[in-house]
Amino acid sequence: MPSVTAPFSRRQMLGVCAVSILSPWSLTYGASNDMGFQLSWIKSIQYGGYFAGLEIKSFARYGINASFVSGGPNIDPIANVAAGQFQLGDRPSGPLVVARERGMPLKIIANVFQRSPMSIMSLASKPVRSVQDLKGKTIAVATSSRPLVLNLLREAGVDPSNVNIVPSSPDPSALVSGQIDAYSGYSTNQGVMLETRGVKIFSLNASDLGMPETAGAIYGRQDYLDKNREQVVSFLKGAVDGWTWALANPEKTARLMVDKYGAPGLDYNAQLAEIKASAPYLRAGRNKELLALDLDLYSRIIEMYRKVGMVKSNMSAADLCDSSFINAALAA
Repeated sequence: MPSVTAPFSRRQMLGVCAVSILSPWSLTYGASNDMGFQLSWIKSIQYGGYFAGLEIKSFARYGINASFVSGGPNIDPIANVAAGQFQLGDRPSGPLVVARERGMPLKIIANVFQRSPMSIMSLASKPVRSVQDLKGKTIAVATSSRPLVLNLLREAGVDPSNVNIVPSSPDPSALVSGQIDAYSGYSTNQGVMLETRGVKIFSLNASDLGMPETAGAIYGRQDYLDKNREQVVSFLKGAVDGWTWALANPEKTARLMVDKYGAPGLDYNAQLAEIKASAPYLRAGRNKELLALDLDLYSRIIEMYRKVGMVKSNMSAADLCDSSFINAALAA
């Protein structure tokens, strides 16, 4: 699972607007039950429930022909969905808050990770046990997460100038080599990556530290969602069934990703460890329901982004999210 990406540049925004103006929405978003889904990262176990859905035909059972397109470091998934290239996509909550703030007509309709596994990780032999412990140390942080980490430091009474914050990469190996003292990433991804390499780590979950966040938020264009409610609800039903099966069958799901659906080179043991580590975060909502959308949590997320100056409008959770789709899917 990648870290939050940088906000949109002016060129990206103009490109999206141009494509949006030219796109024949009535043709792209017709009555077809084809559902193109833009993943935010490469195909791996973090999307295991979707591919389990393909395998057990849960999407087909609800009349949906779902396809999942890989993301990656050179792909802007939000721009692709906003431009109408795909009907739905997934992303951590932060970039979607920023996109909505900048005028992208997007709406979040469900959430795979009810609680974000975003963590501050350090070596177990040299643990960073608190935010205060970061004083005098070097931490790798995604560029777009930097304002949030700076706020976290200030809230903990740590002068940010006393912490060396450097850009992070998807691979946390710099932690092992001693180039950094801490790494801001996902305990279910980079953390598992290190653990399966035999590296023992210590993790501080960001939510526990006062940084509310989610991951795997499912979103789409407002106009598409408005015109295709039945298809979207049907897709979510298939996704819930797929994730339910994946969590009940982690070994089979890991094998499916390695042998059939995932990107080349996936390691079975790492995939299995990741889905097992992810399970508590997937069912962390109030009612332990898969893909549920917690508007109170999103209110806190928006307020956090407002506090660090990344949201200046009066955006509310209701502006950003629409829980009626997943509520209908879960009620069926």
